[in-house]
Amino acid sequence: MEFAVHALETTDSTQSEVQGLAAAGAPEGTVVTARHQRAGRGRRGHDWWDAPGQSLLASVLLRPPGPVAIAPQLSLVGGLAVADALAAVASVSARIRWPNDLLVDGRKVCGILAEASSDGVGDGAGRLHHVILGIGVNLAQTTFPADLADRATSLRLITGRAPEADAVLAAVLEQLARHYGAWRVGGFATLRAAWLERSTLPGQTVRLPDGSDGVGVDVGDDGVLLARARDGRLVHIVSGGTVEEGSAHAARH
Repeated sequence: MEFAVHALETTDSTQSEVQGLAAAGAPEGTVVTARHQRAGRGRRGHDWWDAPGQSLLASVLLRPPGPVAIAPQLSLVGGLAVADALAAVASVSARIRWPNDLLVDGRKVCGILAEASSDGVGDGAGRLHHVILGIGVNLAQTTFPADLADRATSLRLITGRAPEADAVLAAVLEQLARHYGAWRVGGFATLRAAWLERSTLPGQTVRLPDGSDGVGVDVGDDGVLLARARDGRLVHIVSGGTVEEGSAHAARH
């Protein structure tokens, strides 16, 4: 897989930039990075905070064939890719908190979100147009806003140094190409064991569809989480990718 990187100084959102390129027919592997986002988006409508020049902010365009139901798996593929990249480039052992966060010592160092565009989402069988994989890695921050200070960290705080964004991006894209290629051939089943080895499951507290908390038990070959509710029921939960009919959309810490 080849990547074409468009590096920006400042933008509203790298996700929005890639959305525009995707709509214009940009090929798979198109990447937009920025040193700062004025209006970074996150999962469930949250904002994404960043200090200018202190994070890796990147969005990657993927065009996998298949039904829209497979799109959420790509946030899991992305999490595994970034975890392996951080181990390679910074000797950091990050844990994946389902579905889209990477933690070190319980604090978030990276957020990932897969946003998809399709021609229908009713039963998950509509045709998938593309997926935009948004990746935000904290590199050089030594302080965070008060509401994030007790739950966020950076590679500088973890290791005492901040690798260059370009080096981290290169490692992320290398691992993404490897894991995405394996996923294209064999689905999430080919990555499940490696993902579980990096993850905080079992025992992670997760939000159930009814808004209550449950406990994560396992992840299936299809990337669906199996969680136990307080009343003992087993609940299946699809990871938190965003899917919109006919268009694409993209995580605050």
